[in-house]
Amino acid sequence: MKCLIIEDNRQNYEMLQLMLAKYGLCDIAENGTEALEMFYQAHGEEEPYDIIFLDILMPGIDGNEVLRKIRKWEKSKLRQVNKVQVVMASSKTDTDTIISSYDDGCQHFFMKPYDKDELVELMQKMEFKKEEIV
Repeated sequence: MKCLIIEDNRQNYEMLQLMLAKYGLCDIAENGTEALEMFYQAHGEEEPYDIIFLDILMPGIDGNEVLRKIRKWEKSKLRQVNKVQVVMASSKTDTDTIISSYDDGCQHFFMKPYDKDELVELMQKMEFKKEEIV
């Protein structure tokens, strides 16, 4: 599994990276512009991300705009939408925020702070398995 964590808070992305390390490779982007560049580059190298954890509240391009750009790119370049699994994450959990995230094309919404047990449950639900260490 290849994962992209898009998070501007160092403590949050380090914790999430540690929790996801057993599932596969995790790259970090600290802002939306960097994240989009990494997403496009991964496709250009034919090694796309399987899952993206995307913080909503970031400086510059926010998470919802990043998600809309990813879905638009997928539709135009891959001729399909919602190829990569996207988990939106935020401490802002009002109904409008959650609904707009799903409307923009996320598959799951994760309330911060990240909880290890909830993350394991979510990864199982999405059928991601922990990688065997040889």
